[in-house]
Amino acid sequence: MWKSLLRRYYKTKFLSLALVYITCGIAVLSLLSAADFPVWLLFTTLFLTGLLMEVRSRHPIRRWVLNTVGVLFSLYFLTGIRWENIIKPLSHTVLLLIAIKSLEEKKPRDMYQILLLGLLGVALSTLYNIGPLFLLIFLLFLFLSLSSLVAVNLYREMGDAELTQEDLLEYAKVSLFFGIGVFLLSVPFFVLLPRSPTPLLDLWGRREGLRTGLANSVELNKVGIIQQDNSVILRAYGLPKGMKDLYWRVQVFDTYRNGTWTRSPYTPVYPLRNAPGIPYTVVLEPTYDSYLPVLDYPVGPIRIEGTAYSVRLEKGTVLRLSAPITKPIKYTISYSPVMWPQDPPQPYTEVPEDIPPGIKELARRLAKDTKTDMEKVKRVVDYFSKGFSYSLKLESYEGDPLEYFLFVSKKGNCEFYASATALLLRLMGVPARVVGGFRGAVWNEIGNYYIVTNAMAHVWVEAYVDGRWVRVDTTPPALPPNIPEVYKFMDAIVSFWYNNVVGFSSEKQRELWVNFVRKGTNWESWKAFLTKASLLMAFLLLLYFGLRLYTHHSPTPEKLYRDLCRILGVEGYLPEEVIRLYKDTELYPYVEYVVRLYQRYKYSPYRIYESELREAKRALLNIRTRKKSKG
Repeated sequence: MWKSLLRRYYKTKFLSLALVYITCGIAVLSLLSAADFPVWLLFTTLFLTGLLMEVRSRHPIRRWVLNTVGVLFSLYFLTGIRWENIIKPLSHTVLLLIAIKSLEEKKPRDMYQILLLGLLGVALSTLYNIGPLFLLIFLLFLFLSLSSLVAVNLYREMGDAELTQEDLLEYAKVSLFFGIGVFLLSVPFFVLLPRSPTPLLDLWGRREGLRTGLANSVELNKVGIIQQDNSVILRAYGLPKGMKDLYWRVQVFDTYRNGTWTRSPYTPVYPLRNAPGIPYTVVLEPTYDSYLPVLDYPVGPIRIEGTAYSVRLEKGTVLRLSAPITKPIKYTISYSPVMWPQDPPQPYTEVPEDIPPGIKELARRLAKDTKTDMEKVKRVVDYFSKGFSYSLKLESYEGDPLEYFLFVSKKGNCEFYASATALLLRLMGVPARVVGGFRGAVWNEIGNYYIVTNAMAHVWVEAYVDGRWVRVDTTPPALPPNIPEVYKFMDAIVSFWYNNVVGFSSEKQRELWVNFVRKGTNWESWKAFLTKASLLMAFLLLLYFGLRLYTHHSPTPEKLYRDLCRILGVEGYLPEEVIRLYKDTELYPYVEYVVRLYQRYKYSPYRIYESELREAKRALLNIRTRKKSKG
C-alpha cells in the first residue's frame, strides 16, 4: 500500500499539480487585501474545491460550462472598472479565473495558465502590500513558480512518469539554480529600468481603510483609545539625536460643541514660506486621511515622493494633501522655531452658550488683576500644575465632562486638559485653538532615525499673545511608550525597505548614476571596489571547491557502485551481470551487498541509511584487500 502511494507521489503529474496549487495559493492569499472579502472567500472555496476534485481524480463539471460561466462573470466584474477603481474589479476577475481553472481537468496548458493568473494576482497585490512582507511573498512565489514551470515541462515531455530520488534531487538543483539566477538578474533590472517621476498607478491604489492617528475631530475620552495602539505612524530622518519635546502638528480645531472639537469648513490656502530651517525627511504610513504630520513649525520648500498629488498649507499652519494617504509616502520639509503665517485670531474666540457657570466663574477668578494676555496664560498654566494628574480615561461622570474634570476628578487625558485650557483662555479674552497631532519620538540607534507611534497621539493648545501664536500645553508629563530593542531592529528592516526599495525613485536613480560616473574617474574608488570584488570571488571559489571536495569524498550508493566496477574491471556491465560474474566466489557477498544497495537507491522509494553506506565501504575495502592478496 505504502509503496503504491509513494509511486503516485513520485510521478511528474502529482509533482506538477502540487507545485502549481501551492504557487497559486500564495497568489490567492496575496489578493486578500485587494479584493472584497466575500468575493475572495467564495473564489478561494472554489479553488480548494478544485484541489479536492483533483485529489479524487473527478471532474464532473464540463469544461464548456465552466468557460461560459467564466466569460459571463468576467464581463460582469470588468463592467465595474472605473478610473478611480481599477484594481478591485481586476482582482475579482483574476480570482474568478483561478477558481474556474482549478475546477477543470488540468493538462500542461492549463497549468501554465494557472501560473500566469497567479503572477497577475501577485502583481495586483503589490498596490496594497508594499512592505517587507511582499519581498518574502515575491521570493517564495518566484522560486515556486519556476519550480512549477520545470515540473510542468517534465510532465509535458515525459508524461506521467515515475521519478526516482535522484531525479527529484536533480530537479531541485535545477529549480534552485533558476530561482537564484532570476533573482540575481532582477537586481540590475530593478536598478536600471527607467522610472516615472510620479507613480503611474497612484490613482488605482486608492481604497478605504481604518484611519490612524487623529481623525477630523477631537472627542473627549477618545484620544486615549488611539494611545493604546503602539503601531508606527511615521519615521523621521535627518534630525539630530537627543531632541526633546517634539510636537508633530496634524490638524487645528476651532469649534467646541457637546464635548467635541471640530474644524470649521472655511480653510484658506496659504503659500508655504521658503525660510531658513532644519531639513528632515518623513516616511508616513497610510493614514487614510489627507493631513501630513510636520514638526512645529513647517517652512518650505516641501518635496513629496510616492504620490502624484499636490500639497497645500491651510489655516492653522497644517499641510494637507489633495487626496487621502492610502500607502506609504515620503516627504522632505524643514522646521523653524517661529510659526508662519500668523493666522488672524478672529475665528478662535467663540465660546459655546452652554458652558457651565462653574467654568465661567473659574475663568473670571483666574483673569482677576491680570494686565496682559501672557499673564492670563501663565495663570492657567499654573492652575493645572497643582493637584491635577494624568489618566488615559476619565472615570464615569455626571453632568458636563469638563466641569467634572476641573472640579471633581482633576485627572484625565490630554484632550481634557487642552479643551479646558482653550475654553478658559477664550473666556478670559485670549484667542485660543486646539492642535491635534503627536508629541515625542523614540530614537532608533540601528537606523539613526526617530519613530513616532499612535501611542504618542496628543492634543495641545495655541494661544494668540502679542501678535503671535504660542504653544500652551497643560497636560502633565506621561511615560513615553516603550519600544523593545527587537522591535527597533525589525523596524530598521522596514525602514531600509521603504527607503531603498519602495522609495527607489527616478531621483535616486539619477543620483546613483551621477555617483557612479563621478567615482568612475577616481582610481582609489575602483581600487577599493576591485579589492572587495576579488575577496568576494575568492570566497565563492573556496566555497565551490570546498563543496566539490566534500561531495567527492562523501559516499553515495552510485559512487560506491562505480568504485566497485573500477576495482573489478567490469565497467559497462549491468548490475545483474556483475552479480552473476562473481557468483560462487569468495567476493560474492561483498559484491552483492554493494550492487543491491545501488539498485535500491536507484529504483526503490526507500531511503539509504548511513550505517548501510559504512557497511558498503567496508565491503569495498574487503574486495580491494582480497584482490591485492591474490594479485
